[in-house]
Amino acid sequence: MILTVTLNPSLDEWMRLDSLRVGALNRASAVTRYPGGKGINVARVVRELGGRTRALAFAGGEDGAILEGLVSRLGIPHTFMPLVGSTRNNYKIRTAQPLGLTEINTTGPRVSASDLRRMTQRLLARTPAPACVVLSGSLPPGAPASVYRRWIAALKRRRIPAVLDTSGAALREGLAAAPWLIKPNRQEAEELLRCRLGDVEHIARAARRLLARGPEVVIISLGADGALLACAASPGPGTWLASPPLVLADSAVGAGDALVGGFVTGWSRRLGVLEAFRLGVACGTASAMTPGTELCHRAEVRRLLRRVTLQRLRLI
Repeated sequence: MILTVTLNPSLDEWMRLDSLRVGALNRASAVTRYPGGKGINVARVVRELGGRTRALAFAGGEDGAILEGLVSRLGIPHTFMPLVGSTRNNYKIRTAQPLGLTEINTTGPRVSASDLRRMTQRLLARTPAPACVVLSGSLPPGAPASVYRRWIAALKRRRIPAVLDTSGAALREGLAAAPWLIKPNRQEAEELLRCRLGDVEHIARAARRLLARGPEVVIISLGADGALLACAASPGPGTWLASPPLVLADSAVGAGDALVGGFVTGWSRRLGVLEAFRLGVACGTASAMTPGTELCHRAEVRRLLRRVTLQRLRLI
């Protein structure tokens, strides 16, 4: 079973407009609500692929109840822990003229030390132990940047692999505990290494530098260009580029989460790191083809999977 943890989930409100006029009345042509939060997205993909998962998250107020209802309707096993305050709303506005996506994310409710202790107990008391734990997303107000680092260290003592997908100080702190896998995107990797990343060879060298800090697997997502993987063990030390087929994209939001969901599902099925990587990139590509954060569909993933190419990079 794959356990995902989302400390700062959201209700994602997607709106389609012909155009957005600041300071004027705008009328949306379509509005859709999705359950949001990176860990919840990962659980959605694992479930879509037929894997076993549970989403662990905070939820507060009426919006937290709505979020839990949406997750329940998707058939995702979950444990939502109540807190004071209301689950945040994030707004995504897709306009036709000009073509683009405007995003407004709110901060979310403050969590207390008591809230985090309760979450820690739930996380570490799972029986039987999960195959891996995915720690992903931004930290809510009140959560220290060190929280993921502490959890990764505790999971390692229990021999439970941890996947870390976050950014900023939480990523820097978490990396210090050497999680099993990290998945920054290009921008997050640049911030982590404090340098600009140019061509594929430059990104590959950056992935190897991150690998030297302790994780066994590093995946850097590259949007429409696919993703790059560096690993220290099976199938042997090396770096690979996964290139997806060209597709007509609708919304790339959540594609990185789908990559993680596909990878951990493939890995849990003992497909091996490279085939799990291929599956993850197929999931990310299929998710980019769906509107909003609808994420991938199993049939589309299956169709795209054989068209994802893997290339081993030889670094001098």
